[in-house]
Amino acid sequence: MGDGNPLSALGIDLNFLIMQIVNFCVLLLVLYLVGYKRFLKTMDRRAQLIKESLEAGERAKLEAASAEQEVALKIEEASVSGQKIVEQASKAAEEVRRRVESDARKEAEAIIEKARAETKREKEEAMSELRKEVADLAVAVAGKAISQSLDASTQKALIDNVMKEAVSLGKG
Repeated sequence: MGDGNPLSALGIDLNFLIMQIVNFCVLLLVLYLVGYKRFLKTMDRRAQLIKESLEAGERAKLEAASAEQEVALKIEEASVSGQKIVEQASKAAEEVRRRVESDARKEAEAIIEKARAETKREKEEAMSELRKEVADLAVAVAGKAISQSLDASTQKALIDNVMKEAVSLGKG
């Protein structure tokens, strides 16, 4: 160890150090030739796989956003469609209400017209009955007048009597 080499003072053998450096370089060369290329291929494959996964994640994110927009659009369409259905139902209900109201009005008018006709018929029957009664009274008065000679006071009393009977028949 005393050959004058400054590394010897540190306890380092120069020949042994050179051998270690040569061995290390040979090891690096063998690793490079045998394993480094495989290592690089594996790392490239992993990098590509990671890149594809990130791209797939981005595509999935875009597809999810697109699907969300489609769902929102379909919800909006369904809402509009629902509003149209409600409007149509309201219009149909209004039309049914108008038809029912119109039918009820026509039926009421028919009942009123029937009542008027019945009233008119009953009035005509009553007038016919009254005319018959008045005619019978007139015949009775005429019969009495013929059977007795009438002076002015008897004639007036007879007419008043016939009128009272006519009024009492009209009320009864």
